[in-house]
Amino acid sequence: MRLNTVYSSVLISVVLIVLVAHGPIVTAGSFDWASTAVSDQTSDGNEAPSAASDDLSKKKGNTFTRVLTAPFRAIGRLFGGGKKNDQIAHRISKKEAAKFESARVTRVQDASIIEPPPSSSPSDSAAALTDFDLHLQQGRNFLMTGDANSAISELTIAASLNQKSGEVHKLLGIAFENKGLRDRALKEFEAALKTDDDNPEHLNNLGFLLFKNGDYERAAKYLKRAAKAAPQDVRISNNLALAQCRREKFDDAFLIFTKAVGEYDAHLNMAAQLQNQAHAQLAIKHLEQARAMRPNSIDVLNRLVALYELTGRATDAENTRRTLLANKSFADANKQ
Repeated sequence: MRLNTVYSSVLISVVLIVLVAHGPIVTAGSFDWASTAVSDQTSDGNEAPSAASDDLSKKKGNTFTRVLTAPFRAIGRLFGGGKKNDQIAHRISKKEAAKFESARVTRVQDASIIEPPPSSSPSDSAAALTDFDLHLQQGRNFLMTGDANSAISELTIAASLNQKSGEVHKLLGIAFENKGLRDRALKEFEAALKTDDDNPEHLNNLGFLLFKNGDYERAAKYLKRAAKAAPQDVRISNNLALAQCRREKFDDAFLIFTKAVGEYDAHLNMAAQLQNQAHAQLAIKHLEQARAMRPNSIDVLNRLVALYELTGRATDAENTRRTLLANKSFADANKQ
């Protein structure tokens, strides 16, 4: 009887101790301490479930039951009962390990992982720049930065790849002209024009270079064609008017200037060209007509004073100077 009482007391004490020790586990719903699995395998942010963790998920539903029975199994082991394997953590078998290693892994994409660019599709290849395009673009870039030597080098390669490109010959012409190689520039502009003989830009380039070279007759021929192809292009019209002035086609030049920049500016342009060509009296006429349009123009008055003095018209020069000084004083007063 006394022995039974001792056993009963021991049994109750053990039960109470085990229940208290496992109270938090039941509340947290965690794993059963009797079947603790080997920790999950992780590598480079990738995770795959092991066979032990599968067992864990299957056993979660019976956690509460196992906790209630755990004290009795513990008592059995305490007194030599139960199985020895119950106290050993279960490891996955070789077969299970093979399944784990062959499991498909999904990599987590984050800022620290740089994926290689996707392979080019046929459409991407078609859109890629050719060697010709690359050398042409490099040549244009060098030309824009003033590096004529590098521009010529790149554009020469581009020309060897495509002799029929008017753009290449045009840029080469500009590069050679920048280096003072006018004969080579003319050849390139002529080659550009052969690729498209109605292109107003090629016609203008060749015509203006001929103008700079003093060949005004040929210059006018190409510039007229350019103006006909691009009648609204002010630059082309201006170049044609300059060529006509050099040919002393002054009336025609004035009409072209007027169409391009308006009558007032046309008079100023004509006066400048006529003065440069030692036609001072004709220059004065255009300035006087400009003054009639804008009587208080300080620029016109200044130029008239100079031309009146140059041609010996002292009285006109003095009267114009007084008007000029009065206009300057009035303008200065309005600024204050």
